[in-house]
Amino acid sequence: MPSPDPFALRVLDWFDAHGRKDLPWQRDTSPYRVWVSEIMLQQTQVKTVIPYFESFMAAFPDVQALAAAPEDAVLHLWTGLGYYARARNLHRAAKQVAGSMRGQFPASLEGLCELPGIGRSTAGAILSIAFGQRASILDGNVKRVLARYHRVDGWPGQSAVHQQLWEIAERHTPTERCADYTQAMMDLGATLCTRSAPDCERCPLATDCQALAHGDQRDYPGKKPRKVMPVKATCFLIVRSADDEIWLEKRPPSGIWGGLWCFPEIDAAATATQQCLDRWGTEPASVEVRPGFRHTFSHYHLDITPVVAQLDSTPHAVMEASQQLWYNLRQPPRIGLAAPVAALLAQLVEFGANANPETGAQTDTHGVLRMSRMVFCKKYKKEMEGLDKPPYPGPKGQDVFDNVSKQAWQDWQSHQTMLINEKHLSLVDPEARKYLQGEMDKYFSGEDYDRAEGYVPPTK
Repeated sequence: MPSPDPFALRVLDWFDAHGRKDLPWQRDTSPYRVWVSEIMLQQTQVKTVIPYFESFMAAFPDVQALAAAPEDAVLHLWTGLGYYARARNLHRAAKQVAGSMRGQFPASLEGLCELPGIGRSTAGAILSIAFGQRASILDGNVKRVLARYHRVDGWPGQSAVHQQLWEIAERHTPTERCADYTQAMMDLGATLCTRSAPDCERCPLATDCQALAHGDQRDYPGKKPRKVMPVKATCFLIVRSADDEIWLEKRPPSGIWGGLWCFPEIDAAATATQQCLDRWGTEPASVEVRPGFRHTFSHYHLDITPVVAQLDSTPHAVMEASQQLWYNLRQPPRIGLAAPVAALLAQLVEFGANANPETGAQTDTHGVLRMSRMVFCKKYKKEMEGLDKPPYPGPKGQDVFDNVSKQAWQDWQSHQTMLINEKHLSLVDPEARKYLQGEMDKYFSGEDYDRAEGYVPPTK
């Protein structure tokens, strides 16, 4: 019988003393709960996932409940987690398990990998944690630990490097306590062997970590080769009725924001009036072009310009109920919304019909923006056009109003959107709001702030 791997023994000893053992999915462990948690945790931090997981389990306590749910109900509870293909695949897989598999998850790597959205690492986590089988994982945290410990050169997205890391992962995976080892490796990468600030002094692997020995642990794993991402542009046509309802349309199941509800898109703001005439048979009372912002996907930037068209009535045009709806801002329906759409709808509620969500600027009765004043912008160190009113109440809002230009505020809004996207921040999370407030202070004061690099899509 081979002797236990010292690497695994040290990881398990550390886990016994310091590992996380009270996460929601560690209670009442089942293949269903482990599967949902692993899908949510792909490219998403634990603290962000916890409230989503708990809401999801309350609504869909088992795979049969998830399979029977409408897609909109699933996407609604996923709103804010990003990578919405995960939710659609989760729903599709639930239907397969509840149907042809009679509610029983496959207990093999091959069987699990046949389900939509499950790759080798996710399947390994389910097998080890839910079934107690010996199975390896290789998520982002584990890649970082192994790449540093063995000083593996190259970006893990390259097939040769990826295969090398899998071989190492298989070699270290113990035959006993597989569930604890899997959780321990994820915890080690998430809490100590972090991307930008590894806590090597407390790491159980520090004594023979090769990267630490060379003093270059922050260079591992290798970075993805940077490339200039293309920039695309669109206009969101935000049609607001006299009854304070917003027109939304459901996007096709594939492509960006697949299956989510969004505003109609138009090529240019100048076409908004004609679009209203063509689609709803009425000319808008006012059309306002609001400041744009940037939304970053894994492979391109999308510059979005909101165009608000205010109608004097609520048109009764023929619409397909499953694909189009008037969204009531006062009594919002439970549907899945694309992240920028959810943010713009929230701003419409917060600022009112005539407010500019980016600057807080008010329009007159003709929809014409009032003139802004000049401020000395502390971000760009020169006199520039200022905001028309504080963007939110209190001293912080007043400080922005007094010392930040309209351009700097718009630039911060774009940067904040990228941070929210990249880190999957939930704005209902007080810690996320505190983090963004701190980043905003650093952004405007010239301190070193957190740079958003864009999504890295999860790999199977």
